[in-house]
Amino acid sequence: MAPEVTNRGRAETTQVLGRLGRSTIRAAAAVLASGGIAVLPTDTIYGFHCAASKSRAIEGILELKGSRRREGFILLAADAAMAASLVARWPGASRETLGRIWPAPLTAILPARTMLSPLLAPRGKVAVRVPALAELRDLIAALGEPLVSTSVNRSGGEPMASIADIREAFPGLGGYLSRRGRPSSRPSTIVDFTARDPVLVRAGRRPWPAAR
Repeated sequence: MAPEVTNRGRAETTQVLGRLGRSTIRAAAAVLASGGIAVLPTDTIYGFHCAASKSRAIEGILELKGSRRREGFILLAADAAMAASLVARWPGASRETLGRIWPAPLTAILPARTMLSPLLAPRGKVAVRVPALAELRDLIAALGEPLVSTSVNRSGGEPMASIADIREAFPGLGGYLSRRGRPSSRPSTIVDFTARDPVLVRAGRRPWPAAR
């Protein structure tokens, strides 16, 4: 199915609609590369997304959520090499452990490279994941840089699970793409690897401790 692209008369309101897949990846990557914000499926819940290099889009996501907190975001990488470009060092056996796990709905907190914005790496730490959804990894690869990702909701509210409801609540974004099948209602597992031993921060879709 070809992507549905609408334009309400201004370039910034061009929208990519439909299902995330081969026919929509290029158009969605173009929206993100131009500084747009898109709602995309992940290997967990729907999220607001933008290119990691677009600071105005990052601020825009904070405005959408009504959040003034600078608590950081999850960065989604196409593969382990892109994830490594965000990480200053790999404490202990974190690289080997994550190499066995990724792609998966498990987000790792790791020491961040100093070039990352404090918005993306508060307190010198970055939350990064190589998602299990192949179409999303293909989109990130087409974009050529990590995606900023956070749940679709007002700050303090429950994550939204319906694309139709999301479009009504947050109109005018650059893209609203769904996935085949029902999205998960559980977020990713978050594990902090910056200490001597990994610490479970949030239980989610991926069991922890990981199977050896």
